[in-house]
Amino acid sequence: MKLPIPKSVRRRLEPHKERADGFLRSWEWTWTSAFAAAIVISFIALTTLVVIPSWFLFFANQTLGWSTADRFLVVVRDSIALGWITVWSAAFVITAYKVQVYRRRLRGERQAERYSGGYR
Repeated sequence: MKLPIPKSVRRRLEPHKERADGFLRSWEWTWTSAFAAAIVISFIALTTLVVIPSWFLFFANQTLGWSTADRFLVVVRDSIALGWITVWSAAFVITAYKVQVYRRRLRGERQAERYSGGYR
């Protein structure tokens, strides 16, 4: 599903899109760029998947007063933390897949396998 983008916004974003497309088309991984990207992605992943939910659990206990005495509030607190982790884990996986598919499409590469399977 594509969201409708107004023509004026699309016109302003077109030069940036062309620049990003050129970068993705010509990008090649070396071991140093892969290592640097892995460090950055790991830092972002640890922050969003570990630090923020941990902070929320402490915030809910200390500031909001959601103690373990009320079982419903504990379930709500844990559900919020679990939902955050689930959504962002899925976002990391889906984003990586979408970037890979978009990059292959820009380069004109075909898919390695057919969806129907088997031979023609």
